[in-house]
Amino acid sequence: MAESEHILGTGLPFDLDTTLAAANLKARLYLEDRDSWRSAADRAEYLPVAYSRAMTDYQLAYWRDSAQEIFDLSLVLYQDKHPCGIWPLSLSVAASARIGSNGDALLPPLFVAGLTANVRKKLLQSCLDFVDTLVRKFDIGQWQSVDAFANLPGISEWQHLALCRGASVNCSHELFIDLQPSVTEIKSGFRKSYRPLVSLGTKLWQISVLNSRDDNVWSEFKNLHREVAGKVTRSDDSWRLQHEAIASGDAFLVYLRDAAQRMVGGGFFQVTRDEGVYAVAAYDRALFDKPLGHAVQYRAVEEMKNRGIRWYKIGARPYPGDQPPPSAKELRIAEFKQGFASHIFPCYRLTSSLCH
Repeated sequence: MAESEHILGTGLPFDLDTTLAAANLKARLYLEDRDSWRSAADRAEYLPVAYSRAMTDYQLAYWRDSAQEIFDLSLVLYQDKHPCGIWPLSLSVAASARIGSNGDALLPPLFVAGLTANVRKKLLQSCLDFVDTLVRKFDIGQWQSVDAFANLPGISEWQHLALCRGASVNCSHELFIDLQPSVTEIKSGFRKSYRPLVSLGTKLWQISVLNSRDDNVWSEFKNLHREVAGKVTRSDDSWRLQHEAIASGDAFLVYLRDAAQRMVGGGFFQVTRDEGVYAVAAYDRALFDKPLGHAVQYRAVEEMKNRGIRWYKIGARPYPGDQPPPSAKELRIAEFKQGFASHIFPCYRLTSSLCH
């Protein structure tokens, strides 16, 4: 069966082969080329969590929960018949069509190490042409792209080329911990008031790491999250995918128990070879005056260090002057997280209109 026939058979409302040819882009769907995706991802200089299949599968399930018709267009890119990059892509054609990655803003392609600057530039131009073709085909008035942190100085070539084509850019900020120093050195960089709280947390709670399948522990964490939220916030399928990510080594759960063996808090972290991300947390509201989050963060740092991970992305760092303005709650959460961070990095969001 030809690739285009397979795609149309899944209900995708366009012919991928024709669209790729129009952009002079050699690529295959991830869904048809999973081994090549894994091979190319393994050869990237830095692999952000945003490019992990565990993250993509979870995010697509999350968006489908909201009854959005969303297609996984993730591509394996080729150069001279060899896989040279991966590109998480999604297309939503509900009320208004949207091109993106993982159901959110579009990520740039991620290339294997060793490509020449000229080859990378040609591939990026073709990728932007591919986006332009889809944008015009589905009359998408505006699309956005966000550069994932890649452990590189300066702006990306993707951003430069998009700006040259007329895109505009806004800057937000993200909090990271450099995991190269020793755990002791990392702890010494925490906010001064946090250090004794970390020590107290290790005495108050039994701290454990779930890094393999355990239905009972995962069910406890899921139930704690529902109790704290006061409602069911997402589908069982999305929870199942996160549990599978733990089983496959793409995530772990740090959880706390009190003296009565009751789970009182936990944090779920997604990881790649190079990066960890703070994804989901739930803490007993009756114990908010106790060092729950402090203990979880410190144990997560230890686990990431044990895995040889390079950077830990704690989360966004909004500021009062951001547009749209963050809520007071968002600012409080960011202020708490910043107490652990060693670095604040810019995060660039590009916006491109159809006329460009």
